[in-house]
Amino acid sequence: MIEIPTMWLRLKLGAFSARKVLKVFLSICLLLGAIHVMSLGQGTSSNAPEEVYGGIEISPEAAKAIALRVSQNEEEGGLKLAYSEVIRLALWRTGGGAFAPQATTEAAQAVLTLLTRLRQQYQVPLERIYFIGTSRLGADHPADLVSAIRKTTGMTLTFLDPAAEVQLSIAGTIPRIMKAGAVVIDNRNTSVLMDIGNVGSQGGYELLKYSQSNSSTPGFDFVAMSLPQGAVNYANDIARAMGDNGDLSAFTRQVKASGAMSFRQALRREMESKPGMINRKRVFLTGGIVWAMATLLYPEDRQALVPITFESILQFADKAARSPRELTNPNLTYIRDRKIRQDIEQDMEAIRNTFTSRQLIAGAELLKAAGEELKWQDKKLWFARLGHFGCILSYIRLQTGK
Repeated sequence: MIEIPTMWLRLKLGAFSARKVLKVFLSICLLLGAIHVMSLGQGTSSNAPEEVYGGIEISPEAAKAIALRVSQNEEEGGLKLAYSEVIRLALWRTGGGAFAPQATTEAAQAVLTLLTRLRQQYQVPLERIYFIGTSRLGADHPADLVSAIRKTTGMTLTFLDPAAEVQLSIAGTIPRIMKAGAVVIDNRNTSVLMDIGNVGSQGGYELLKYSQSNSSTPGFDFVAMSLPQGAVNYANDIARAMGDNGDLSAFTRQVKASGAMSFRQALRREMESKPGMINRKRVFLTGGIVWAMATLLYPEDRQALVPITFESILQFADKAARSPRELTNPNLTYIRDRKIRQDIEQDMEAIRNTFTSRQLIAGAELLKAAGEELKWQDKKLWFARLGHFGCILSYIRLQTGK
């Protein structure tokens, strides 16, 4: 097991010149745009003699993979996307602290499936496949999971610490520049990232800084936070507090009464030392519950960046509390484009398979709590549809220097 410390990442990022950093991150934005025009899990293999790099990332929620081809075209930023895929998991800890054997086996098989596809269909050499585990798998670097994956695939996990994971996600999710009317702004230095996952939440932002020795060459620092509350473990906490006899109505009342108070208190503590989380006016949202909200409320909006509002979050929390079954089974007959409707139906099915009604209710309450505590009422919000690839994209680029 290998862990990537935050200091290594900061030094690695600092090694780039300002122009190189801009080129790298613009390239990531171009790659994200390429992912947007592809269906997940699809791609075209090529027999051209190109260098190909791959990456696999595993978290409690999913195993995901990408393949990138080296391009000689400067307009493509050096790399172009060949393949991307997500296999959803439910890799939760048992009461004893270990992963359930079946969940561990399924995770190992998912990694094997992705590895096989990278090796056989996309001809990625094994030494160019990077394999990372997110911090949400646990600070103890679970030996049962590591052993099962090594036995099944022969691969060894490189674990990210929470701060490094947030830094990579910021770099791979928030576009470096955006337009505000006719003005081009340095977007990443005016924005924050918030990721509300199933077993934890993360957030942070980038800071531009100049050294005294070379004021013309800026560097980057990152502010990161990691919280233990997520949609699934919050739902589990409420269920344990209620016991086995509570029905869905009672569960909903308990969630409303709780108001995600422990999550709110954790956010308030973080904001004391991280004022940018509340002061910055542009917010990029990722995570399973945000994906569910954007898909359920705006099914036809397939953009890489989906604009949402604080009122959308309140609406989502209200609908989830009143009738989660109705919310997750919308009538889509009004969508006339058959391909788009099929894609949306697949997303709806994925949401139903990912979240129980209780987890959807709890996750919506967490999202609402984040919006209230971080004052999203007067801010510009986007759901970053492709944010779940941000970390592994950035990791590959830093490792290869492409």
